[in-house]
Amino acid sequence: MSAITLESGNLTATIHPEVGGSLTSFTRDGLALLRPASPETLAAKNALDTSCYPLVPFSNRIRDSVLRFQGREYRLEPNFPGHPHALHGHAYRGPWEIVDQSPRSLALRFGYRGADFPSAYAARQRFALTDTALSIAIAVENVGDEPMPAGLGLHPFFEKPADTELEVALDGVWLSAQNDGIPTERVAVPKEWDFSRRRPLGDVVLDHCFTGWKSRTALVTWPSRGLRARLTAEGPTEHAVIFVPAGQRFFCVEPVTNMNDGFNRADRGEAGTGTVVLLPGESLSFEMKIAIEPL
Repeated sequence: MSAITLESGNLTATIHPEVGGSLTSFTRDGLALLRPASPETLAAKNALDTSCYPLVPFSNRIRDSVLRFQGREYRLEPNFPGHPHALHGHAYRGPWEIVDQSPRSLALRFGYRGADFPSAYAARQRFALTDTALSIAIAVENVGDEPMPAGLGLHPFFEKPADTELEVALDGVWLSAQNDGIPTERVAVPKEWDFSRRRPLGDVVLDHCFTGWKSRTALVTWPSRGLRARLTAEGPTEHAVIFVPAGQRFFCVEPVTNMNDGFNRADRGEAGTGTVVLLPGESLSFEMKIAIEPL
């Protein structure tokens, strides 16, 4: 299955359905706004190195790849090299089918019926491009016969030139004792990670799940390019993962519905994890928009 390209005005978005249903480039007049996927990435069908990929049916990690739900244990496949935890679900690792297509939009579907999850589910994505913005609507539906825990996320990789600035208001962050993404303690956002007012990313290094994303908005400003990306999310996305790896020319602000290892914490009776239990026929959804604005 070949790449699908959407064009509107001076914006172009490319999607590879067979590479985990991922967005593989997003450009303005040929300038990359999100990290483009390399030919090697596409050949290997490695969605982890694309521009944006779906997180279904959960965001981030499940501790030790063991999901506990309603008195049963489900063993998921550890799917990240050197890591014991299951990461980001199943959907980014398989091909998606095209449901509908036009010059400015594309709808995809992914189905899963594996024994390592409480129920069969179907995921959907719809990409839509205008002259000023790209939007991605994502949903998961329980199409099986049993209840299931559910979460969703999208994982965009923004370009990060040296003068990149970020503004996003969040009220807390989960720390992890082993620096492995498994949350142990929720604290107020430390000063060095506080981007509630626009400021340069600088040399900050982050890979944490934040809470209290009430505005559902993040601003990424590129002064040298004269551009700003305004990310907004509509739906139950009170959590956001911010990933800024050391020494890389990209970073991520990920709208997500659940905290890291949220399913297991919810199964122990903890509130505020973002975990949703879907009965057969029920669904969970949200939409992310990235609008490109001149400064």
